[in-house]
Amino acid sequence: MLKAIGYILLGSFMTFVFLISGLIINGLQALTYVLLYNTNRSLYRKINYYLIYTSWAQILAMCEWWSNSSCNLYGDEESLAHFGKEHTIVVMNHKYDTDWLMCWFICDKLQMLGNAKTCAKKSLRNVPVIGWGWVFAEMIFLERNWEKDKLILGTKLDNLVSYDDPIMLLYFCEGTRFTPAKHEASMEFAKARNLPLLKHHLCPRTSGFNFAVSHMKNKMNAIYQVQLGFPEGQLKPTFSNMLRGHRFVGDMYVKRIPMSEIPTDSDEATTKWLHQLYQEKDKLMDDYLKTNKFPGKCIRLQRSYYSLAHSLLWICLVGVPVIYLIFRLLTMGSMWVTSLTFTVIAL
Repeated sequence: MLKAIGYILLGSFMTFVFLISGLIINGLQALTYVLLYNTNRSLYRKINYYLIYTSWAQILAMCEWWSNSSCNLYGDEESLAHFGKEHTIVVMNHKYDTDWLMCWFICDKLQMLGNAKTCAKKSLRNVPVIGWGWVFAEMIFLERNWEKDKLILGTKLDNLVSYDDPIMLLYFCEGTRFTPAKHEASMEFAKARNLPLLKHHLCPRTSGFNFAVSHMKNKMNAIYQVQLGFPEGQLKPTFSNMLRGHRFVGDMYVKRIPMSEIPTDSDEATTKWLHQLYQEKDKLMDDYLKTNKFPGKCIRLQRSYYSLAHSLLWICLVGVPVIYLIFRLLTMGSMWVTSLTFTVIAL
């Protein structure tokens, strides 16, 4: 009971620190945007890289230092040598609650966390801290209506490849996270259209991917096939389990695919190639679940002291003053002040 209460209090405290620091960071991002975006975009992006990092590093510190979770990296020598050193699109499976967290973990080790990009629902841009931060980070926000999205996607992609430093665009072709119910519906869709049936993935959505690889054919050298798995026998790799201090270890496989190997002469050819890729991903996942490992070289990544340092910095700047203020209020002796303080804490 006491341990559970401790987890709740710690989780609430760290969430508070993350949200308040996030609002401060949003303010700094807005200031640098106004001052630099149209006058020195390169400098704006370099500053914003570190502002994004100092926000996201707090969550990574909880993953690495509180729950002691980690992720191993697998792949052939060429893929591992290039990964994180070039502009690229990452085609990743979307099965777990912590897909994004493991991707952040890997990006941090590649020293490109601040330049990790993704596509998100347009409504997310209105959410403080995460959404506002993503706006200033130049994430791609989509309506989820292809007729509208195709009008802006090319411009958004061109903007990302104009970065001086490598960016990694995380792309979930399945569109949503895997669940048994969604998988059943997806396979009914595949049967009705005579598409390949998959065991561990949803049927990939092709329109956005086809457009992206065709548009970026001569602007990116390669994309990466990325597969995330978690060995059997450990607790579910959920964000809530991580907050409770439970450890989980993921395995991530990367394979570099040169753009020249992807047919882009027609939508039909690219669609067929993508479905074949997902059949390969399905076979790869099937083998992983039998052996608890991916093929190729394995790199066991170590915890980052940088994420811990950034987290401790914000605890000192935000958390400690608040704790001191609460202590002062509780020791003032006034019953109504004490009651009000406990009410605010409870909320």
